[in-house]
Formats: sequence, C-alpha cells, structure tokens
Amino acid sequence: MTLPVEHFRSHRDVCAGTIVWQLNDCWPVTSWSAVDGDGRRKPLWYALRRAYADRLLTVQPRAGGLAVIAVNDGPAPWRASASVTRLTLAGEPRAKTTLELDVPAYAKVELALPAELARPEEARRELLVAEADGTAERTLWFFAEDRDADWPAARYDASVEPVDGGHRVRVTARTVLRDVTLFPDRLDPAADVDEALVTLLPGESATFTVRADAPLDPAALTTRPVLRHVNDIVTD
Repeated sequence: MTLPVEHFRSHRDVCAGTIVWQLNDCWPVTSWSAVDGDGRRKPLWYALRRAYADRLLTVQPRAGGLAVIAVNDGPAPWRASASVTRLTLAGEPRAKTTLELDVPAYAKVELALPAELARPEEARRELLVAEADGTAERTLWFFAEDRDADWPAARYDASVEPVDGGHRVRVTARTVLRDVTLFPDRLDPAADVDEALVTLLPGESATFTVRADAPLDPAALTTRPVLRHVNDIVTD
C-alpha cells in the first residue's frame, strides 16, 4: 500500500491524492483493512500514517533513472538539506550526495540522482537512504524486493522498562532489521503499540511504547512471536 500511495503523491502535479479501501473490518476476517474487527490497528495503519504525512520524502523510478521527490502538502515552504547514501545491508557506505530542497507549499520538487547512487554494485545487498531535516524525514529504497534481498540473520539488543500504563521497549540493531514490528496483542488482546514497521540500520535504535491494562512479560515483548521483522520471515 505504501508503494502506490507514494507513487501517486510523487506525481502531485497531475494527481492530487488517493483513496484507500478500506479503513476497518466489520468482523474478524483476513483482509486489506488497516484496523481489525476488534478495533486493533494493523501494521498497515502505521504505514499509511507515514505515507500520508504532510511532508513526504520518497525515491521513485523516472525515465532517466532514480529520483528523490519531496512532497509538501503543508501551508509553509519546506527548505532543507537532504543527504542520500547508497550503502550495503551491513551499513558500509558506497556513495553519497547532498541535495538542497526548496519545496513551496502544496507542491513537490523532483531531483534526479547521479548514476553512482542509482546503480548498485550488488542489488541484493544494497539500499539507498535519503534523509532531510536531520532524520525527521527519511525514506529507504531497496534495489531488490524483500524476498530476493540477501538479508543477514537478525542480531539486536532489546530492553524493557515499565512506564505508566505499560512498557517502553528499546531495540538496538546489530544488523539491518527490516520493518521491526511489535504485536503486544498476542500477549494481551487489549494491548497496543505507538509505532510499527521501523527499519533500523546497524547501530540504530528505536523505542516502542506498549500500552496494556495488565503487566506483560518483558521477555516475551522482545522475542517471537511478539517482536517480528522481515529478516525473520524471509530467512525462516
């Protein structure tokens, strides 16, 4: 769902938006909705929140190769320096450039990437990372689909600390982790989490706040089947 939404938004001069079907299920069922029949948010809900943010940074294929597109659906201009890096799944940089963004309100800017960034040496083992406003706006472009990428066996550290009304889970990646997601409802049907589908590069960390009516097992919050990522699914 993220792929088509970002595609259409990147053509803002000819397409003003998209409509997603559907928001929620009316009963328990496997479907493409963003909220299940009991009102729990599925991973898609978090992906749509990012894909529809007022400011969107995305990498898209264009006739001449890859381009970085900055979309600004806010009322103020968006001016920032953006860094674009081609690196391996192990986190080793291969090429880098800096782009200057100057996006008027309710507009988009498209900037072509040089060949040394757009053409990988090993497609199954490389990706692009584009960031603006520090890391506030970030997008990733993988040169191979998830099923074809050469994902390393996942290694990470995780800690859990209690907070009012739940737990705070901190995950620090030792290898690239694709789309880290917690499913606390597998421990308590009423539990939920504030973020999902977070991709971490080696050395990066992310914090997830889990809300639950009753205390949850800290060890269970940091292992399968609650903590999942693409590395797990593809390499199983």
